Amino acid sequence: MDFVMKQALGGATKDMGKMLGGEDDKDPDAQKKEEERREALRQQEEERKAKHARMEAEREKVRQQIRDKVGTR
Repeated sequence: MDFVMKQALGGATKDMGKMLGGEDDKDPDAQKKEEERREALRQQEEERKAKHARMEAEREKVRQQIRDKVGTR
């Protein structure tokens, strides 16, 4: 009878435990991968902020040149 039930359910017997609130098969390196992902995002954000700071400094330089030409301020 057990064989017949396994055949009828196919591969669903493994998933039955998950559906009933059992423990999921987690990737053992999931936490490490998540930390690496967060570190990469943090590094990208720092690079983006540095890029924008450089661009703003260049804009301010151009603004100051315009002010000097016009003679204001």
